[in-house]
Amino acid sequence: MLKHPRSYPLAILRSILVTLAALLSTSLSQNPPASTSPQKPAPPLKVGVLARLGKKPDWEKLDVYQKTITRLEFQQLLQHNYLQDPQAAGKLIQILPDRVRVSKQSNLAEAGYYDLFFRTSDDEKIPAAPKIHRYWKPVTELRPSLQANRDLSDLHIVIDPGHIGGSFAQIEERWYQIGTKTIPVTEGDMTLKVAKILQQNLSNLGARVTLTRQNTTPVTPARTADLLPYAKKWLTRLPGTRKPSAFKLQHTAERLFYLSSEIRQRAALINETLKPDLLVCLHFNAEAWGNPRKPDFVEKNHNHILINGCYSLAEIKEDDSRLEMLLRLLQRTYYAELAIANEVSDSMRRITKLPPYTYTGNNAKSVNPNPYIWSRNLLANRIYLCPVIFLEPYVMNNRQVHARVQAGSYPGTRKMDRTYRVNLYQEYAHSVTAGLLAYFKKHRK
Repeated sequence: MLKHPRSYPLAILRSILVTLAALLSTSLSQNPPASTSPQKPAPPLKVGVLARLGKKPDWEKLDVYQKTITRLEFQQLLQHNYLQDPQAAGKLIQILPDRVRVSKQSNLAEAGYYDLFFRTSDDEKIPAAPKIHRYWKPVTELRPSLQANRDLSDLHIVIDPGHIGGSFAQIEERWYQIGTKTIPVTEGDMTLKVAKILQQNLSNLGARVTLTRQNTTPVTPARTADLLPYAKKWLTRLPGTRKPSAFKLQHTAERLFYLSSEIRQRAALINETLKPDLLVCLHFNAEAWGNPRKPDFVEKNHNHILINGCYSLAEIKEDDSRLEMLLRLLQRTYYAELAIANEVSDSMRRITKLPPYTYTGNNAKSVNPNPYIWSRNLLANRIYLCPVIFLEPYVMNNRQVHARVQAGSYPGTRKMDRTYRVNLYQEYAHSVTAGLLAYFKKHRK
């Protein structure tokens, strides 16, 4: 018979209680009580909103930019350049007194926010200003050039010949031909010709110059057939969407190939391997030419240069695009892009004699008095994380431009439309060279 607990010494009593508690805990862990009702499976996580072929963003990439920008500068850059409408960001990007609060997932509030703190007057008292995290060097960080006619030394420039050309030109819808006896006009082949001349020009001035492609082979290993499953998923992502036709499916997969996969592969090469100080994207422009089998000439011929900006609300809702925009803002690519574009547009105006193009919609915005420069959000100037100038001179289906394409890469000068001119590709490359040289000579230490 057990004695009354009071008859046990206190130490023994404590030992008994600890042992009983341990036995009870072990019993419960090995034989948990039966649930009175079956447990419901956890609801699936809502998939975020992403750009085509985009990946879920890693918001920790912003950690290195904590306290590197003031509230005033952040707000000015965001509203002046990056937002199509100053109120477009809504609750996705909230500017608070001491931080900017960014939604991590636009369609799921429960995903939370990322807080980026601003640099304050107290931080300014710290002697060493924070270094902005970026792989490219602004002009102020270049060493002075010590050699004559080598003003681009210590500078790495990557040239991106727009599109692919060759056998892919018709898939890209960057191809037309007048009759059967003329040379087809294919943008991807034309930009490559300009790129190789420009590469030689800039190399002669001391720059290290790399091309994203050397021929008409795509950089991406993916092809249209590989992207058909994604195209189907993309077309049926909304509830109630009907099954897409075979034509729609094929067309979407083709666009994913040359507009998304190809550009993303070039971006991986640029951001992870090449890491240039400047990227020059070469393109030719075009006006609507009607039936591709019977294209029409147009009288218009013009030029403009794009820098990254003017994000619509729909684009800001894409979680990866929102992060990519902020990375560009925090790296201050805007200042370099605008200054370089000013010089290049001036030299192109003088050499090509082309008037400026004017956007009439809301997909681009003017950010300074220069009528040649427009801010616009394109995949090809957003995901390259360095200063990018995106060039759009010459209207390919203009009658005079077509004649210059037919004339080819002739040496010297030739009378074209009552004026003696070098060939089209040299003129393009020389006008860009002159602008880049003027910028670096003017702003380099």
